[in-house]
Amino acid sequence: MATTMLGGFYVPGNNRVVLQDTPIPTPTAKQVLLKVVAAGVCHSDVFFLNASTPDPRTYILGHENAGYAVSWGSDVTGITKDQLYVVYLFSSCATQVQGSLADTAVIGVGLNGGYAKYLIANVDQLVPVPQGLAPEIACLSTDSLITAYRAVHNAAELRPGTKKRVLIYGAGGLGHQAIQIAKSYGATVYACDFKPEARELALSLGAEQAFDAAELQAATADTAKDPLVVDIGIDFVTNAQSFTLLSSAVRRAETSLSSPGGLIVLVNVIPSSIGERTAGANSAALSFNTADFVTNHINIKTSLYGTLDDCKASLDLLAKGIVKPIVSTEPLHRVVDVLDELKANEYLGRKVILPATGTD
Repeated sequence: MATTMLGGFYVPGNNRVVLQDTPIPTPTAKQVLLKVVAAGVCHSDVFFLNASTPDPRTYILGHENAGYAVSWGSDVTGITKDQLYVVYLFSSCATQVQGSLADTAVIGVGLNGGYAKYLIANVDQLVPVPQGLAPEIACLSTDSLITAYRAVHNAAELRPGTKKRVLIYGAGGLGHQAIQIAKSYGATVYACDFKPEARELALSLGAEQAFDAAELQAATADTAKDPLVVDIGIDFVTNAQSFTLLSSAVRRAETSLSSPGGLIVLVNVIPSSIGERTAGANSAALSFNTADFVTNHINIKTSLYGTLDDCKASLDLLAKGIVKPIVSTEPLHRVVDVLDELKANEYLGRKVILPATGTD
């Protein structure tokens, strides 16, 4: 076995990933060494690289990972060699996501992540992948799908058999998975996205209608012949425009004193102090008229990431084929270009790096 590997590093002062050789890590007593076969590419990485307050640390990026167990420390039990696992972001002893980037220490954010052939994780972060589920699909359960699942299932409180009308704002990497979850529960789903191909994807996944922002504004206007009314708006963009349009869409939901009124779920993958907006999810300040929201029974919830149980539920959705993400794969040496493409919104769905394949 080699002693070094190629890694895609966050290096302070660089707004692009730096590829460089680094020693293969050795697990401590409670850690497991994984051979990384899939590492999802995420907007969060773009934010970290372009943060308004840079992180002073150097580390390997990649926080959406799947890999095979290679070796482990003396205190580890219950792990099977060559079993495929996904890596939940948090360990019971990890620092949780904080308000500043430098205060966060999890896999791929402060601690070495999956843009390399090997990574180490604490044993309590590992979840076995169901037989037959491809690594490049399974890894999404640890970030993009877990985030979509928490927004739909926990924050919006949708359940199988629902008759709710749901508007998904942002039909990209997270939103197209949220559409599938909501549809599987029985919801009537609408979508909004600025990209024509994302709107086409939403329709192919069962959305009743897919709008761009101008079309949604017209559809929800007071002057519309038959204004669009939804019970829930789930916002994967979270900027002033999306918030205003979703407010209009849920404003006419049933507003009797015994009804819950309309609901907006704000989904943001990163605290505002960590990074400035480059593409995708936003950390903009939002404003609204409190009297308008109170009298129209408009409720707001927020959703960020998910629990270990949410990760397991997400894996189950993938294993059963309920959610079928749009995924394309790339070798590790392409990670710099892939992140540039993501920053420029040049592709649809998710891209996954395959570190332990080819000549990388």
